[in-house]
Amino acid sequence: MRRREFLSGSAAFSGLLLSGCTPLDDSNVLRAVLHADLQSVDPIVTTAGIVQRHALMVYDFLFGRDASGTPQPQMVEHYGVSDDGLDWEFSLREGLAFHDGAAVTASDVVASLRRWAVRDAYGRQILGVTESLEPAGERRFVWRLSRPYGLLLHALSKTGGPVAAIMPERVARTSASTAIEDSIGSGPYRFMRDEWIPGAKVVYRRNEHYAPRTEAPNGTAGGKRVFVDDVEWINIRDPQSAVLALANGEIDFVESPAAEFLPLLRDAGVVIRRTDTLGFQGMLRMNHLHPPFSDPRARQALTYLIDQERYLQAMFGDPEVTSVCHSFFVCGSPLASDAGVPRGIGKDIDKARQLMQASGYDGRPLVILHPTDIQFMNLATLVMAEDLKSIGVNVDLQAMDFGAMGARRINRSAPGEGGWDIGLTYWPGGNVSDPVGNVPMQANCEQAWPGWPCDAGHQALIDAYPFATEESERQGLADRIQASAYELVPYVPIGQWFSPVAYSPRISGVLEVPGSTVLWNVDKGPYQPL
Repeated sequence: MRRREFLSGSAAFSGLLLSGCTPLDDSNVLRAVLHADLQSVDPIVTTAGIVQRHALMVYDFLFGRDASGTPQPQMVEHYGVSDDGLDWEFSLREGLAFHDGAAVTASDVVASLRRWAVRDAYGRQILGVTESLEPAGERRFVWRLSRPYGLLLHALSKTGGPVAAIMPERVARTSASTAIEDSIGSGPYRFMRDEWIPGAKVVYRRNEHYAPRTEAPNGTAGGKRVFVDDVEWINIRDPQSAVLALANGEIDFVESPAAEFLPLLRDAGVVIRRTDTLGFQGMLRMNHLHPPFSDPRARQALTYLIDQERYLQAMFGDPEVTSVCHSFFVCGSPLASDAGVPRGIGKDIDKARQLMQASGYDGRPLVILHPTDIQFMNLATLVMAEDLKSIGVNVDLQAMDFGAMGARRINRSAPGEGGWDIGLTYWPGGNVSDPVGNVPMQANCEQAWPGWPCDAGHQALIDAYPFATEESERQGLADRIQASAYELVPYVPIGQWFSPVAYSPRISGVLEVPGSTVLWNVDKGPYQPL
């Protein structure tokens, strides 16, 4: 498709996408297409990346991370830690308020942290060494540990998995296993629940009472300044429709434009920019509760079957945005390693077939969760189905959207009774680049991420990591954990990719945020046809 044909199609598309929307020159509304549809608003009970992006819009956090990944104070004004690393004291900034006007207090913070810690991998470790976590006044709280925990600020500032969003105490007292419906935070935007149309549109409105920090914005740290009145997430799952809408000015921003359209977008004058240096890690996740993947040999079979090059080619077709990477902690991170990587990985179908047969696989159809609304996941799932067939596995592809897949995979029932056997997903590289943050690598049984790996020895290595005192000790532990992972196979990495964002040239202020996307600090100039 040449530029003229591309823009002609864009013009034909104009007016069909956003019927009834405000004029294209309305600079007070930022319209964005993100990678998935929002179907839940609780950032504690789900690890779905779209829900964490929602949380970054409406909640504030004690600490943010700058673009280099270093934690920086956000809601916190002052903090200190004792010489022995056991006693932490935190004071909140003045003037923090929730969207309903109530002041943010230390009691809100403590309740929020306790709810978060129950579900989060870091949080559970921290709770295990917590002697007390209590308010010490309206804006001050004290956290006392029985053992130093070197990743405390790292955990409080992360943007993936369950995130330490600060919410009102009355909401935070909800059981961590029950999804909240109240999205009152103290962040730069308010969630307009009455204007939310699931499957179509999510609306956020400027929090006029938000007081940003005075520092320059940097990642999720610094001042969260808001320049547009409204942000609308428009749900367009067809990748061509999304890029046509962007080229035509119907929308302003696309989080994950399809790789095949990048040259066309550049030619049309759209800005293409990589904002995440670690990208994403694709994962093939197996259900460890039920045969055949309750047997490690069936899981190991997949390490010999999955050729990352084939998957990345099918998903993106562009070697400039992909990388073969067998490190569980993603290539480019400090802990990247080839420890434990088996010879013949991804290239030995005969061994894959032998291991699957040795596992006792009896020919039953395997239920494959098949997300069809994210094109690269759809294509990778089809490749996986063909791979499984090549080693004698019967497959049962069950189509659904990515949000429905997230809801389905928490079902622990047998695959024939509403459960599942296998499915693909992906995590931000920054979130899986250490043993604790790599939630799908956890093997803590009932508490593990859906798929539920269970191995005490493997989990003990992970649990030891935050307490290592020397960098060399941490690296050695990380190598041992990866070698263990290739025996256990909690999941199979299917490659690493770097998805740029695309936005109109009238947009400025887009921030680099490893592992996520934020839409504060974004300004929007007058409309000019591309």
